[in-house]
Amino acid sequence: MPELPIHPEENGLVIRPSTGLVSLSDGGSPAMAEIIRRSLAHIQTSKALAVPERRAGEECEFEIAPGVKMVMCWIPPGEFLMGSPEDEEGRKDDETQHLVKITQGFWLAKTPTTQAQWQAVMGSDPSVFKGEDLPVESVRRRPDICGNESGTDGFLGELNKRVTEGGRFHLPTEAQWEYACRAGTTGPYAGNLDDMAWYDTNSESKTHPVGQKKANAWGLHDMHGNVWQWCADWYAPYDLNVVTDPTGPVDGYYGVMRGRSWGNRANFTRGAARYYFWPRVATNCLGFRLARDQP
Repeated sequence: MPELPIHPEENGLVIRPSTGLVSLSDGGSPAMAEIIRRSLAHIQTSKALAVPERRAGEECEFEIAPGVKMVMCWIPPGEFLMGSPEDEEGRKDDETQHLVKITQGFWLAKTPTTQAQWQAVMGSDPSVFKGEDLPVESVRRRPDICGNESGTDGFLGELNKRVTEGGRFHLPTEAQWEYACRAGTTGPYAGNLDDMAWYDTNSESKTHPVGQKKANAWGLHDMHGNVWQWCADWYAPYDLNVVTDPTGPVDGYYGVMRGRSWGNRANFTRGAARYYFWPRVATNCLGFRLARDQP
């Protein structure tokens, strides 16, 4: 293809279409030169600030109190089969398998919230099994974690008061939790259970420091066992008509719990296993982990 001719324009601006380059002669307009200079600077700055596509499991530290950080893993958007097949050992009737789409990526804490993290935000520790690196337990969904009905107090309320920009912390939805737990796997567990979980056969009837067991493919520890984890949903049978970013019913009587704990048998720690509990009652096998939206 022949090279396009060079066409001088007014004010000395010359455009060479074959190369896409822009040049100014010595006699060019100062105003035009400034417009082009600023445009090029904007393009270069925008390119430098562009956020690259995040990989699953990419880690980021968030400061939740002075000197206290929470490591979170990136959970990318995608789709998965939520629930369990009918022949899965230990399956319950409320695990109807269905395709779910997660359209927005989000951050999920690498481990359950620890007692040190809770203490840094709340100034107290309600746990029965004491230890800074142990998961905080004996915390109620309301008011301890989610606060009152307006969400202005509790752990999340106090934490989000400190968020000056970007996404806010919250409990993961039940769909987000199971999607992250599976990390692309389709079986009952995200790997070998003994490698990944503290449960009744190896826990010695107590919690253990978070992060000691093997992580799943997206870098998350203790998704199976150690402590139950509160989710944001109210408990109800799955609404199979809502398969894109489901959040469960708007209200209810029981809150959803996932992951099972140090006191449960293997079948109960499956990724699809659901359970429910009174949101204003605490127990020493029930804790939580936090999610955070991408700004």
